Amino acid sequence: MCATNLSELIHEFILLLIELGISLGSLGTISFANAVHSAFSSGLVFTCISLSYFASNADSVAAAQSLVYVGAINVLIASAVMVTERPTQSVSANRGVGYVITSGACAVLFSALINTISNTKWFDISFTNQSTNLLADAPIIDAHQLGYILLSEFLVPFELLSILLLVALVGAINLARDEDAITTNKKSYFS
Repeated sequence: MCATNLSELIHEFILLLIELGISLGSLGTISFANAVHSAFSSGLVFTCISLSYFASNADSVAAAQSLVYVGAINVLIASAVMVTERPTQSVSANRGVGYVITSGACAVLFSALINTISNTKWFDISFTNQSTNLLADAPIIDAHQLGYILLSEFLVPFELLSILLLVALVGAINLARDEDAITTNKKSYFS
């Protein structure tokens, strides 16, 4: 049974549960002191985002979301957590003015987001009528043409971006390992 065949109330309830999972998972990702729990929370966020695509009848995007983010990215995050061996204790004693300012900014942005979401009439938006009017004279591009364009014109930017992201991930892991080595050496000097 497709989500579009469900009544509007049930569809909104399903989306509300998915959005609640995204919100709680996001809060867990940034709030847990244990890095493993934080990685599992990010997996919950990615899974709920994939479920939201399923609820919107975008099955291929949901499958790609599940494979790429839930599978590959979460495995990379879990590997980074295992390699870094970060401490799992809370750092609440080190929270200062910056923490309060950041929490306030996050609360303001969150309230603005909730206000925008609640004041938007989502079921009154008709993208199909607008897209047929706007694209009446536009040329039709099928999947083969799109694949050719992506593999010819945009191949180099995508490859450069993937290399940049890989270098950033390796650099972050390397910095975290260096910090652990420095703290381990300091502990050995004092003991």
